[in-house]
Amino acid sequence: MGWFTTPQSFPTQFGLVRNLSKYPELRFLNRFSTLVPLILLLLLIVAGELVRMYIPSAGTNGLQMAVWGFSISTVVLFHATARINSLDHLIGRRRYATPDNSRNNWFLAILTFGEGWHNNHHHYPATVRQGFFWWEYDLTYYVLAALSWLGIVQDLRPIPKEIRAKNLIQS
Repeated sequence: MGWFTTPQSFPTQFGLVRNLSKYPELRFLNRFSTLVPLILLLLLIVAGELVRMYIPSAGTNGLQMAVWGFSISTVVLFHATARINSLDHLIGRRRYATPDNSRNNWFLAILTFGEGWHNNHHHYPATVRQGFFWWEYDLTYYVLAALSWLGIVQDLRPIPKEIRAKNLIQS
């Protein structure tokens, strides 16, 4: 599982993600990938210290906010994401006949805000939505859809209607 931490895995292959180079803000985030997490860490420490000073009854401080809001949440997120690439190829249901062992797993979808609909993703990876049906909880898609209604993000690729029924595995 250490393949993604090797030095050759870090440089972005812009040929594979041509759209990335169109947006200067994404190029900036790609180049300075540690900046946003460090800003979050500092903001959590400052917020915790402000709460400690002005609302002492809350019983928190900067270190506690940093541990829970940054360290523990990052570890949990990492492990949930790693589970997708391992468990979602072993446990769950296959709706589509994809050339891999990807599966949909509702429990992992809840933990990862929609990433658990892995077989859907492998069937049609170009869509913004991984939960193809209304009952497939996909919080990431809901947030992106709300941001698009506000004009913050654009050009979200929907699921084509013919994709939903195509290549279904008969069970």
